[in-house]
Amino acid sequence: MPTKKHRVAFVIAVGAIMAMVVYFVLQSPNAMRKFPNMSKRTGDVTASSEYLNLQKAVEYYRYEIRKNPDVINNYVQLAQLYLQQARITGRHHQYIAKARLLLDEAQSREPENFEAMITRASVLLTLHRFEEAKELAEKAISKNSFNAFAWGVLSDALKELGNYDGAVKACDKMLSIRPDLRSYARASHLREIHGDIQGARKAMKLACDAGVIGLENRAWTLYHLGNLYLREGKLDTAEYIYKGILEERPNYSYALSGLAQLHSAKQEYQKTIQVLLQAYDVAPEHEFMEKLVEIYRASGQTKTADVLAESVLEAFKRHEEQGWIINLEYAKFCAKHDIDLPEALKRVEAEYHRRPKNLDVLETYAWTLYKNGQAAEAARIIKEAMRLNTKNAMLYYRAGMIAYRLGDQEKAKDYLEQALLINPYLSVSKLEIAQKTLEELLRNFQLSKLKETSDLTYLE
Repeated sequence: MPTKKHRVAFVIAVGAIMAMVVYFVLQSPNAMRKFPNMSKRTGDVTASSEYLNLQKAVEYYRYEIRKNPDVINNYVQLAQLYLQQARITGRHHQYIAKARLLLDEAQSREPENFEAMITRASVLLTLHRFEEAKELAEKAISKNSFNAFAWGVLSDALKELGNYDGAVKACDKMLSIRPDLRSYARASHLREIHGDIQGARKAMKLACDAGVIGLENRAWTLYHLGNLYLREGKLDTAEYIYKGILEERPNYSYALSGLAQLHSAKQEYQKTIQVLLQAYDVAPEHEFMEKLVEIYRASGQTKTADVLAESVLEAFKRHEEQGWIINLEYAKFCAKHDIDLPEALKRVEAEYHRRPKNLDVLETYAWTLYKNGQAAEAARIIKEAMRLNTKNAMLYYRAGMIAYRLGDQEKAKDYLEQALLINPYLSVSKLEIAQKTLEELLRNFQLSKLKETSDLTYLE
Protein backbone atom coordinates (compact mmCIF):
# COMPACT_ATOMS: atom_id res chain seq x y z
CA MET A 1 0.00 0.00 0.00
CA PRO A 2 1.48 3.39 -1.05
CA THR A 3 2.64 5.59 1.79
CA LYS A 4 1.89 9.25 2.18
CA LYS A 5 5.39 9.99 0.91
CA HIS A 6 4.73 7.97 -2.28
CA ARG A 7 1.42 9.72 -2.88
CA VAL A 8 3.09 13.13 -2.58
CA ALA A 9 5.79 12.05 -5.04
CA PHE A 10 3.12 10.84 -7.49
CA VAL A 11 1.23 14.15 -7.33
CA ILE A 12 4.47 16.05 -7.90
CA ALA A 13 5.31 13.86 -10.92
CA VAL A 14 1.85 14.32 -12.44
CA GLY A 15 2.09 18.05 -11.87
CA ALA A 16 5.45 18.15 -13.62
CA ILE A 17 4.06 16.25 -16.62
CA MET A 18 1.07 18.60 -16.86
CA ALA A 19 3.37 21.61 -16.64
CA MET A 20 5.42 20.22 -19.53
CA VAL A 21 2.26 19.66 -21.59
CA VAL A 22 1.09 23.22 -20.95
CA TYR A 23 4.54 24.54 -21.86
CA PHE A 24 4.65 22.74 -25.20
CA VAL A 25 1.05 23.73 -26.00
CA LEU A 26 1.93 27.37 -25.46
CA GLN A 27 5.05 27.00 -27.57
CA SER A 28 3.09 25.46 -30.46
CA PRO A 29 0.22 27.74 -31.54
CA ASN A 30 -1.40 25.06 -33.69
CA ALA A 31 -1.13 22.14 -31.30
CA MET A 32 -4.62 22.55 -29.84
CA ARG A 33 -6.13 24.84 -32.44
CA LYS A 34 -8.86 23.55 -34.73
CA PHE A 35 -8.58 25.23 -38.10
CA PRO A 36 -11.93 25.85 -39.76
CA ASN A 37 -13.60 23.01 -41.59
CA MET A 38 -16.15 23.24 -44.42
CA SER A 39 -19.64 24.37 -43.57
CA LYS A 40 -22.23 21.61 -43.69
CA ARG A 41 -24.10 21.16 -46.94
CA THR A 42 -27.10 19.02 -47.74
CA GLY A 43 -28.84 17.67 -50.82
CA ASP A 44 -27.57 16.05 -53.99
CA VAL A 45 -24.34 18.06 -54.00
CA THR A 46 -22.91 16.01 -51.11
CA ALA A 47 -22.82 12.91 -53.30
CA SER A 48 -21.01 14.54 -56.24
CA SER A 49 -17.41 13.57 -56.99
CA GLU A 50 -16.44 17.26 -57.01
CA TYR A 51 -17.76 17.76 -53.48
CA LEU A 52 -16.12 14.57 -52.20
CA ASN A 53 -12.79 15.61 -53.74
CA LEU A 54 -13.16 19.03 -52.16
CA GLN A 55 -13.72 17.45 -48.73
CA LYS A 56 -10.58 15.37 -49.19
CA ALA A 57 -8.57 18.43 -50.19
CA VAL A 58 -9.81 20.39 -47.16
CA GLU A 59 -8.95 17.56 -44.78
CA TYR A 60 -5.54 17.14 -46.41
CA TYR A 61 -4.58 20.78 -45.85
CA ARG A 62 -5.99 20.82 -42.31
CA TYR A 63 -3.93 17.72 -41.53
CA GLU A 64 -0.83 19.24 -43.10
CA ILE A 65 -1.27 22.45 -41.09
CA ARG A 66 -1.39 20.46 -37.85
CA LYS A 67 1.56 18.36 -38.90
CA ASN A 68 3.71 21.11 -40.43
CA PRO A 69 2.49 24.43 -39.02
CA ASP A 70 5.35 26.43 -40.54
CA VAL A 71 4.54 25.52 -44.16
CA ILE A 72 2.75 28.68 -45.32
CA ASN A 73 1.44 27.22 -48.57
CA ASN A 74 -0.96 24.92 -46.67
CA TYR A 75 -2.75 27.88 -45.08
CA VAL A 76 -2.98 29.71 -48.41
CA GLN A 77 -4.28 26.72 -50.36
CA LEU A 78 -6.97 26.06 -47.77
CA ALA A 79 -7.93 29.76 -47.77
CA GLN A 80 -8.28 29.66 -51.57
CA LEU A 81 -10.54 26.60 -51.36
CA TYR A 82 -12.79 28.47 -48.93
CA LEU A 83 -12.91 31.56 -51.16
CA GLN A 84 -14.06 29.37 -54.03
CA GLN A 85 -16.71 27.85 -51.77
CA ALA A 86 -17.92 31.32 -50.80
CA ARG A 87 -18.84 31.96 -54.43
CA ILE A 88 -20.22 28.50 -55.16
CA THR A 89 -22.42 28.30 -52.07
CA GLY A 90 -23.26 31.99 -51.59
CA ARG A 91 -22.25 31.63 -47.92
CA HIS A 92 -19.83 34.55 -47.95
CA HIS A 93 -20.23 35.38 -44.27
CA GLN A 94 -18.99 31.92 -43.29
CA TYR A 95 -16.24 31.25 -45.80
CA ILE A 96 -14.68 34.71 -46.05
CA ALA A 97 -14.21 34.71 -42.28
CA LYS A 98 -12.54 31.29 -42.46
CA ALA A 99 -10.22 32.37 -45.27
CA ARG A 100 -9.21 35.51 -43.39
CA LEU A 101 -8.38 33.50 -40.26
CA LEU A 102 -6.07 31.25 -42.29
CA LEU A 103 -4.38 34.18 -44.02
CA ASP A 104 -3.90 35.95 -40.67
CA GLU A 105 -2.09 32.87 -39.39
CA ALA A 106 0.01 32.56 -42.55
CA GLN A 107 1.11 36.19 -42.47
CA SER A 108 1.77 36.16 -38.75
CA ARG A 109 4.44 33.55 -39.57
CA GLU A 110 5.66 35.06 -42.84
CA PRO A 111 4.34 38.61 -43.43
CA GLU A 112 5.94 39.00 -46.87
CA ASN A 113 4.81 35.66 -48.30
CA PHE A 114 3.78 36.35 -51.92
CA GLU A 115 0.93 33.82 -52.18
CA ALA A 116 -0.60 34.90 -48.87
CA MET A 117 -0.29 38.53 -49.89
CA ILE A 118 -2.04 38.18 -53.26
CA THR A 119 -4.75 35.92 -51.81
CA ARG A 120 -5.46 38.54 -49.15
CA ALA A 121 -5.67 41.16 -51.89
CA SER A 122 -8.40 39.09 -53.59
CA VAL A 123 -10.26 38.91 -50.24
CA LEU A 124 -10.05 42.70 -49.97
CA LEU A 125 -11.67 42.93 -53.42
CA THR A 126 -14.55 40.78 -52.19
CA LEU A 127 -14.95 43.11 -49.20
CA HIS A 128 -15.01 46.10 -51.62
CA ARG A 129 -11.84 47.49 -50.02
CA PHE A 130 -10.42 48.37 -53.42
CA GLU A 131 -7.71 50.85 -52.39
CA GLU A 132 -6.19 48.31 -50.00
CA ALA A 133 -6.44 45.57 -52.64
CA LYS A 134 -4.63 47.76 -55.18
CA GLU A 135 -1.84 48.62 -52.75
CA LEU A 136 -1.32 44.98 -51.76
CA ALA A 137 -1.44 43.73 -55.37
CA GLU A 138 1.18 46.29 -56.40
CA LYS A 139 3.37 45.23 -53.49
CA ALA A 140 3.02 41.57 -54.51
CA ILE A 141 3.84 42.37 -58.15
CA SER A 142 6.99 44.18 -57.04
CA LYS A 143 8.11 40.81 -55.62
CA ASN A 144 6.94 38.69 -58.56
CA SER A 145 5.92 40.43 -61.77
CA PHE A 146 5.40 37.15 -63.67
CA ASN A 147 2.36 35.95 -61.74
CA ALA A 148 -0.79 36.24 -63.87
CA PHE A 149 -3.22 36.14 -60.93
CA ALA A 150 -1.53 39.12 -59.27
CA TRP A 151 -2.03 41.20 -62.42
CA GLY A 152 -5.65 40.06 -62.53
CA VAL A 153 -6.27 41.24 -58.97
CA LEU A 154 -4.61 44.57 -59.79
CA SER A 155 -6.78 44.91 -62.92
CA ASP A 156 -9.94 44.30 -60.86
CA ALA A 157 -8.92 46.84 -58.23
CA LEU A 158 -8.09 49.53 -60.82
CA LYS A 159 -11.38 48.88 -62.64
CA GLU A 160 -13.37 49.33 -59.41
CA LEU A 161 -11.48 52.54 -58.67
CA GLY A 162 -12.44 53.88 -62.11
CA ASN A 163 -8.94 53.71 -63.60
CA TYR A 164 -10.04 51.85 -66.72
CA ASP A 165 -6.87 52.55 -68.73
CA GLY A 166 -4.79 51.07 -65.92
CA ALA A 167 -7.16 48.10 -65.64
CA VAL A 168 -6.78 47.36 -69.37
CA LYS A 169 -2.98 47.50 -69.15
CA ALA A 170 -2.95 45.15 -66.15
CA CYS A 171 -5.34 42.77 -67.93
CA ASP A 172 -3.15 42.81 -71.06
CA LYS A 173 -0.17 41.90 -68.87
CA MET A 174 -2.16 39.04 -67.37
CA LEU A 175 -3.10 37.79 -70.83
CA SER A 176 0.52 37.92 -71.98
CA ILE A 177 1.59 35.74 -69.05
CA ARG A 178 -1.30 33.30 -69.03
CA PRO A 179 -4.14 33.49 -71.57
CA ASP A 180 -6.71 31.38 -69.74
CA LEU A 181 -10.29 31.43 -68.47
CA ARG A 182 -9.65 34.08 -65.83
CA SER A 183 -7.76 36.49 -68.10
CA TYR A 184 -10.19 36.17 -71.02
CA ALA A 185 -13.16 36.78 -68.68
CA ARG A 186 -11.56 39.99 -67.38
CA ALA A 187 -10.84 41.15 -70.92
CA SER A 188 -14.49 40.52 -71.82
CA HIS A 189 -15.79 42.68 -68.99
CA LEU A 190 -13.44 45.54 -69.83
CA ARG A 191 -14.47 45.42 -73.49
CA GLU A 192 -18.11 45.57 -72.45
CA ILE A 193 -17.43 48.64 -70.31
CA HIS A 194 -15.88 50.33 -73.36
CA GLY A 195 -18.94 49.59 -75.48
CA ASP A 196 -17.37 46.76 -77.51
CA ILE A 197 -20.12 44.15 -77.12
CA GLN A 198 -18.94 41.99 -80.02
CA GLY A 199 -15.41 41.94 -78.59
CA ALA A 200 -16.79 41.17 -75.13
CA ARG A 201 -18.68 38.14 -76.46
CA LYS A 202 -15.61 36.91 -78.35
CA ALA A 203 -13.39 37.11 -75.24
CA MET A 204 -16.00 35.43 -73.03
CA LYS A 205 -16.36 32.59 -75.54
CA LEU A 206 -12.59 32.11 -75.34
CA ALA A 207 -12.91 31.99 -71.54
CA CYS A 208 -15.63 29.32 -71.80
CA ASP A 209 -13.56 27.26 -74.25
CA ALA A 210 -10.59 27.40 -71.86
CA GLY A 211 -12.67 25.86 -69.04
CA VAL A 212 -13.28 22.24 -68.18
CA ILE A 213 -16.82 20.97 -68.79
CA GLY A 214 -18.73 20.61 -65.54
CA LEU A 215 -16.41 22.68 -63.36
CA GLU A 216 -17.76 25.75 -61.58
CA ASN A 217 -15.44 28.30 -63.18
CA ARG A 218 -16.59 27.29 -66.69
CA ALA A 219 -20.24 27.49 -65.54
CA TRP A 220 -19.50 30.97 -64.17
CA THR A 221 -18.11 32.21 -67.51
CA LEU A 222 -20.98 30.63 -69.47
CA TYR A 223 -23.40 32.44 -67.16
CA HIS A 224 -21.73 35.76 -67.97
CA LEU A 225 -21.82 34.94 -71.68
CA GLY A 226 -25.56 34.35 -71.35
CA ASN A 227 -25.89 37.69 -69.58
CA LEU A 228 -24.21 39.48 -72.49
CA TYR A 229 -26.90 38.14 -74.80
CA LEU A 230 -29.64 38.85 -72.25
CA ARG A 231 -28.59 42.51 -71.94
CA GLU A 232 -29.01 42.81 -75.71
CA GLY A 233 -32.52 41.38 -75.52
CA LYS A 234 -31.48 38.13 -77.29
CA LEU A 235 -33.56 35.95 -75.01
CA ASP A 236 -33.46 32.72 -77.05
CA THR A 237 -29.65 32.64 -77.13
CA ALA A 238 -29.40 33.47 -73.44
CA GLU A 239 -31.90 30.73 -72.59
CA TYR A 240 -29.95 28.19 -74.67
CA ILE A 241 -26.78 29.03 -72.74
CA TYR A 242 -28.39 28.94 -69.27
CA LYS A 243 -30.03 25.58 -69.97
CA GLY A 244 -26.74 24.26 -71.35
CA ILE A 245 -25.03 25.18 -68.06
CA LEU A 246 -27.66 23.24 -66.12
CA GLU A 247 -27.00 20.17 -68.27
CA GLU A 248 -23.29 20.38 -67.42
CA ARG A 249 -23.82 21.43 -63.81
CA PRO A 250 -27.36 20.66 -62.55
CA ASN A 251 -28.97 23.14 -60.17
CA TYR A 252 -26.24 25.77 -60.64
CA SER A 253 -27.66 28.79 -58.84
CA TYR A 254 -26.46 31.48 -61.24
CA ALA A 255 -27.83 29.64 -64.28
CA LEU A 256 -31.15 29.41 -62.43
CA SER A 257 -31.04 33.15 -61.75
CA GLY A 258 -30.40 33.70 -65.47
CA LEU A 259 -33.53 31.73 -66.33
CA ALA A 260 -35.41 33.78 -63.74
CA GLN A 261 -34.35 36.97 -65.55
CA LEU A 262 -35.67 35.50 -68.80
CA HIS A 263 -39.06 34.82 -67.21
CA SER A 264 -38.99 38.34 -65.80
CA ALA A 265 -38.36 39.84 -69.26
CA LYS A 266 -41.44 37.97 -70.48
CA GLN A 267 -43.37 39.24 -67.42
CA GLU A 268 -43.89 35.67 -66.20
CA TYR A 269 -43.64 36.76 -62.60
CA GLN A 270 -44.71 33.58 -60.79
CA LYS A 271 -42.19 31.53 -62.77
CA THR A 272 -39.56 34.15 -62.00
CA ILE A 273 -40.26 33.92 -58.27
CA GLN A 274 -40.28 30.13 -58.32
CA VAL A 275 -36.90 29.87 -60.08
CA LEU A 276 -35.31 32.62 -57.95
CA LEU A 277 -36.41 30.86 -54.78
CA GLN A 278 -34.87 27.66 -56.14
CA ALA A 279 -31.60 29.51 -56.83
CA TYR A 280 -31.62 31.07 -53.35
CA ASP A 281 -32.22 27.67 -51.77
CA VAL A 282 -29.08 26.36 -53.50
CA ALA A 283 -26.97 29.43 -52.69
CA PRO A 284 -28.36 32.23 -50.47
CA GLU A 285 -26.84 34.99 -52.59
CA HIS A 286 -27.70 38.56 -51.65
CA GLU A 287 -28.41 39.51 -55.28
CA PHE A 288 -31.10 36.81 -55.56
CA MET A 289 -32.92 38.32 -52.60
CA GLU A 290 -32.73 41.79 -54.15
CA LYS A 291 -34.19 40.49 -57.41
CA LEU A 292 -37.03 38.85 -55.51
CA VAL A 293 -37.95 42.20 -53.95
CA GLU A 294 -38.21 43.73 -57.43
CA ILE A 295 -40.31 40.88 -58.82
CA TYR A 296 -42.69 40.74 -55.84
CA ARG A 297 -43.24 44.48 -56.22
CA ALA A 298 -43.74 44.25 -60.01
CA SER A 299 -46.31 41.47 -59.55
CA GLY A 300 -48.30 43.52 -57.04
CA GLN A 301 -47.20 41.58 -53.93
CA THR A 302 -46.08 44.75 -52.17
CA LYS A 303 -46.37 43.48 -48.58
CA THR A 304 -44.11 40.53 -49.33
CA ALA A 305 -41.72 42.87 -51.14
CA ASP A 306 -41.59 45.23 -48.13
CA VAL A 307 -40.88 42.41 -45.69
CA LEU A 308 -38.14 41.02 -47.92
CA ALA A 309 -36.67 44.50 -48.39
CA GLU A 310 -36.18 44.68 -44.63
CA SER A 311 -34.27 41.38 -44.82
CA VAL A 312 -32.06 42.84 -47.54
CA LEU A 313 -31.22 45.85 -45.36
CA GLU A 314 -30.46 43.53 -42.44
CA ALA A 315 -28.12 41.55 -44.69
CA PHE A 316 -26.34 44.80 -45.63
CA LYS A 317 -25.89 45.48 -41.92
CA ARG A 318 -24.29 42.05 -41.38
CA HIS A 319 -21.94 42.71 -44.28
CA GLU A 320 -20.80 45.97 -42.68
CA GLU A 321 -20.28 44.27 -39.32
CA GLN A 322 -17.90 41.86 -41.05
CA GLY A 323 -15.85 44.63 -42.65
CA TRP A 324 -17.51 45.02 -46.05
CA ILE A 325 -17.94 48.46 -47.64
CA ILE A 326 -21.42 48.39 -49.17
CA ASN A 327 -22.37 52.08 -49.59
CA LEU A 328 -22.89 51.66 -53.33
CA GLU A 329 -25.01 48.53 -53.02
CA TYR A 330 -27.10 50.08 -50.24
CA ALA A 331 -27.77 53.25 -52.24
CA LYS A 332 -28.54 51.31 -55.42
CA PHE A 333 -31.12 49.15 -53.67
CA CYS A 334 -32.77 52.04 -51.80
CA ALA A 335 -32.94 54.30 -54.87
CA LYS A 336 -34.53 51.50 -56.89
CA HIS A 337 -37.29 50.99 -54.30
CA ASP A 338 -37.60 54.55 -52.91
CA ILE A 339 -36.43 53.50 -49.44
CA ASP A 340 -34.79 56.09 -47.14
CA LEU A 341 -33.63 58.25 -50.05
CA PRO A 342 -31.70 60.83 -47.95
CA GLU A 343 -29.61 58.04 -46.39
CA ALA A 344 -29.08 56.50 -49.84
CA LEU A 345 -27.81 59.85 -51.14
CA LYS A 346 -25.49 60.27 -48.17
CA ARG A 347 -23.97 56.84 -48.74
CA VAL A 348 -23.50 57.15 -52.49
CA GLU A 349 -21.94 60.60 -52.03
CA ALA A 350 -19.38 59.00 -49.73
CA GLU A 351 -18.68 56.37 -52.38
CA TYR A 352 -18.43 59.06 -55.08
CA HIS A 353 -15.76 60.91 -53.09
CA ARG A 354 -13.94 57.61 -52.64
CA ARG A 355 -13.92 56.60 -56.34
CA PRO A 356 -15.30 59.43 -58.50
CA LYS A 357 -14.42 57.85 -61.86
CA ASN A 358 -16.18 54.49 -61.45
CA LEU A 359 -19.08 54.28 -63.92
CA ASP A 360 -21.36 52.26 -61.66
CA VAL A 361 -20.85 54.74 -58.82
CA LEU A 362 -21.55 57.67 -61.15
CA GLU A 363 -24.75 56.10 -62.51
CA THR A 364 -26.05 55.28 -59.03
CA TYR A 365 -25.12 58.73 -57.73
CA ALA A 366 -26.95 60.42 -60.63
CA TRP A 367 -30.06 58.30 -60.14
CA THR A 368 -30.11 58.87 -56.37
CA LEU A 369 -29.76 62.62 -56.93
CA TYR A 370 -32.70 62.42 -59.35
CA LYS A 371 -34.78 60.53 -56.79
CA ASN A 372 -33.93 63.22 -54.23
CA GLY A 373 -35.19 66.00 -56.53
CA GLN A 374 -31.77 67.19 -57.74
CA ALA A 375 -32.15 66.58 -61.49
CA ALA A 376 -29.77 69.34 -62.64
CA GLU A 377 -26.85 67.89 -60.68
CA ALA A 378 -27.92 64.40 -61.74
CA ALA A 379 -27.61 65.43 -65.41
CA ARG A 380 -24.00 66.50 -64.89
CA ILE A 381 -23.10 63.23 -63.16
CA ILE A 382 -24.92 60.94 -65.62
CA LYS A 383 -23.02 62.55 -68.50
CA GLU A 384 -19.75 61.51 -66.85
CA ALA A 385 -21.14 57.98 -66.37
CA MET A 386 -21.66 57.75 -70.15
CA ARG A 387 -18.13 58.84 -71.10
CA LEU A 388 -16.97 55.42 -72.36
CA ASN A 389 -20.08 54.82 -74.52
CA THR A 390 -20.99 51.73 -72.53
CA LYS A 391 -23.97 49.94 -74.10
CA ASN A 392 -26.00 49.88 -70.90
CA ALA A 393 -29.77 50.11 -71.45
CA MET A 394 -30.50 51.12 -67.86
CA LEU A 395 -27.90 53.88 -68.02
CA TYR A 396 -29.58 55.36 -71.11
CA TYR A 397 -33.02 54.98 -69.52
CA ARG A 398 -31.91 56.94 -66.47
CA ALA A 399 -30.26 59.61 -68.59
CA GLY A 400 -33.54 59.90 -70.53
CA MET A 401 -35.67 60.27 -67.42
CA ILE A 402 -33.31 62.90 -65.98
CA ALA A 403 -33.46 64.87 -69.25
CA TYR A 404 -37.26 64.54 -69.25
CA ARG A 405 -37.45 65.94 -65.70
CA LEU A 406 -35.38 68.92 -66.84
CA GLY A 407 -37.66 69.54 -69.83
CA ASP A 408 -35.08 68.61 -72.48
CA GLN A 409 -37.52 66.59 -74.58
CA GLU A 410 -35.27 65.98 -77.57
CA LYS A 411 -32.44 64.58 -75.47
CA ALA A 412 -34.89 62.54 -73.40
CA LYS A 413 -36.37 61.03 -76.58
CA ASP A 414 -32.92 60.15 -77.95
CA TYR A 415 -31.77 58.50 -74.72
CA LEU A 416 -34.96 56.47 -74.25
CA GLU A 417 -34.92 55.30 -77.85
CA GLN A 418 -31.31 54.22 -77.39
CA ALA A 419 -32.20 52.34 -74.19
CA LEU A 420 -34.92 50.33 -75.92
CA LEU A 421 -32.66 49.76 -78.93
CA ILE A 422 -29.93 48.27 -76.72
CA ASN A 423 -32.40 46.07 -74.84
CA PRO A 424 -36.10 46.10 -75.82
CA TYR A 425 -36.94 44.26 -72.57
CA LEU A 426 -35.02 46.65 -70.29
CA SER A 427 -36.35 45.94 -66.78
CA VAL A 428 -39.57 44.73 -65.19
CA SER A 429 -40.04 47.98 -63.33
CA LYS A 430 -38.76 50.41 -65.98
CA LEU A 431 -39.94 49.11 -69.36
CA GLU A 432 -43.51 50.43 -69.07
CA ILE A 433 -42.32 53.82 -67.81
CA ALA A 434 -39.81 54.10 -70.65
CA GLN A 435 -42.40 53.17 -73.29
CA LYS A 436 -45.09 55.55 -71.97
CA THR A 437 -42.63 58.43 -71.60
CA LEU A 438 -41.27 57.85 -75.08
CA GLU A 439 -44.80 57.74 -76.55
CA GLU A 440 -45.56 61.08 -74.89
CA LEU A 441 -42.33 62.59 -76.20
CA LEU A 442 -43.01 61.34 -79.73
CA ARG A 443 -46.53 62.82 -79.63
CA ASN A 444 -45.12 66.15 -78.46
CA PHE A 445 -42.44 66.01 -81.11
CA GLN A 446 -45.03 65.32 -83.87
CA LEU A 447 -47.29 68.12 -82.62
CA SER A 448 -44.33 70.46 -82.63
CA LYS A 449 -43.51 69.53 -86.22
CA LEU A 450 -47.15 70.03 -87.28
CA LYS A 451 -47.24 73.44 -85.62
CA GLU A 452 -43.98 74.40 -87.30
CA THR A 453 -45.35 73.32 -90.69
CA SER A 454 -48.58 75.25 -90.09
CA ASP A 455 -46.69 78.40 -89.19
CA LEU A 456 -44.58 78.14 -92.34
CA THR A 457 -47.71 77.69 -94.49
CA TYR A 458 -49.32 80.76 -92.89
CA LEU A 459 -46.18 82.83 -93.57
CA GLU A 460 -46.27 81.84 -97.22
